[in-house]
Amino acid sequence: MYTRIILAAGLAALVSAAPVAAQQRGTVEFGAFGTRSSYDNSLGMNSNFGAGGRVGAFIFPRLSAEFEVDGGKATRTLGRADVNTSSQTARLTFVPLRIGHRISLLAGAGIDHADTHFFESYGYQGLLGIKLGLSDAVALRVDGIYSHMSNLGGNNKSLHFGLAVYRSPGVKLTTVYRTADAVPAPTHYDSVSAEETARLRAIAANYQALRDSLGRPVYVNPGAASSAAALATMQEMILFTRNSTELSPESKEILDAKLPIFKDNPEMRIVVTGFASQPGDSGYNMALGLRRAEATKAYLVGRGVAPVRIEIETKGEGQLRVAGPLDMDQNASANIANRRSQFRLLVADPYLVAPRRP
Repeated sequence: MYTRIILAAGLAALVSAAPVAAQQRGTVEFGAFGTRSSYDNSLGMNSNFGAGGRVGAFIFPRLSAEFEVDGGKATRTLGRADVNTSSQTARLTFVPLRIGHRISLLAGAGIDHADTHFFESYGYQGLLGIKLGLSDAVALRVDGIYSHMSNLGGNNKSLHFGLAVYRSPGVKLTTVYRTADAVPAPTHYDSVSAEETARLRAIAANYQALRDSLGRPVYVNPGAASSAAALATMQEMILFTRNSTELSPESKEILDAKLPIFKDNPEMRIVVTGFASQPGDSGYNMALGLRRAEATKAYLVGRGVAPVRIEIETKGEGQLRVAGPLDMDQNASANIANRRSQFRLLVADPYLVAPRRP
């Protein structure tokens, strides 16, 4: 019964999985596998073919806690009838070595419980395995397991071969792209919600009104000089700590300095681009950059800037300010510089006026 439940959960996760950043903290692994086991001679059993399922969660990027259930039918010695077997395992699994972006070597240790209708034993086990990533969401996994039964004193060997599927709750790999042209209304109204259709139409109308306003003499003064100080203030970047979207006091001070320029340049529009440093999966970094841009916009909107005046996008680990080795410790200063939000003027440059003094 337990085996069927775990297998059903694993297959459901495989069907619904979206590309995510595997082996990040909080990522959940669902596995389904076939098994072949050989038993200690003292049990009067030869070998077992069966199937099982696995659920695990990454505590750290290289360490996960796993729970497995498997079962099958084992042949017996002396011509006796085959017997049903099952086992349950809890273990910690570590990734001591990664080869490229797809291959991981595994080592694990845990406790297990094995039983049939004529014996039951608790024990402990060790695991050596390899995992080959087929995508950011799915991997092939092969494990060799050596188990010692404490109650009976025997040793069993097993081979597990199957698929592992990864899901990372709370990470949306959504990229927002900016365009200077109006966003057309969708032609297939049944492909998006009414709310999304209304939002896209509102954006298109705002851009149309903005382009029309730029053609009026009141907004364009060729003789006016742009304020270099105001432009520099608007383009000043803010930095984030590793894996964080929280604004530091220094970042809030930089954003507060932009507020008077927003107020005295009512036609100004900006683009906020979120970035991440190199460590981590590229998909995770794209999502992290987007969340940083969203946090920056939320702060400005919360202090009175109209949401339509701020667009956001993400570059993830693209367009690094400072390039360096991927290792987090060796490249600490470069990673600090790359975890940032950048600001770019969409409208009003080069006619940006300095804010009025109170």
